Amino acid sequence: MDKLFCSVIKEFENEMFSEEISYIDDFFKFSSRKFRFMDMNSANEHCINKFLFMWVPKKVINSESGVVEKYVTSVNLFSKYIKEKYNVNIGEKNDDDVTEIKRICGINNDFKKFLFNPVISYSPMIIDFDIYKKRKDKIDKPCFFNMTEKGYFTIEEFFSEDYILMKKMYTGRFIKVSVDRNILSKIKKNDILYANLRQNPFFSWEFVEVYKYYPANVMKYIKKESLI
Repeated sequence: MDKLFCSVIKEFENEMFSEEISYIDDFFKFSSRKFRFMDMNSANEHCINKFLFMWVPKKVINSESGVVEKYVTSVNLFSKYIKEKYNVNIGEKNDDDVTEIKRICGINNDFKKFLFNPVISYSPMIIDFDIYKKRKDKIDKPCFFNMTEKGYFTIEEFFSEDYILMKKMYTGRFIKVSVDRNILSKIKKNDILYANLRQNPFFSWEFVEVYKYYPANVMKYIKKESLI
């Protein structure tokens, strides 16, 4: 079997006659970047895990809009298609997976609000300049200590209702960070985030930016060189 994985996604997309087409097209674009030369013999569950658990949460603004369910439904339809036509099994996702993806979407968006991320939409690019000003004021605020930490961290423990203990991957350093209570209620131990932190005058740390937030099941997809 020498067909490329991406070409089969496009083949499936061309045969669809439903609203799921746009969601499969996103999967095709993602796969064209990540799995461009992968043939069908090499396709496995990692293909859909990376898309659903790493890409979709960054794309979806409102986790309760039904969009996550449509992405999962579309990918499951594709999975059934290639299993029947090519005898290739990449697995399917269930309601628990939908709940987990929605949780990560919610955390991503809560962090954007908490840290005054001014971007309303990336395509087209729309920025809220009032929020941009608040964010700039926060970042430019004088800090007693000029210490920062940037990299991948894992969630280790929870302290009271305002703090979490994180461990920096690769170095193993532990850092106690203040976090919004609404976000804290959604966080789970072993979640992974790529963030920029700075120390505040009270010797604890605060978030400057959270670039990525992932569930623990994507640990195997994060390359070691990106942890340094």
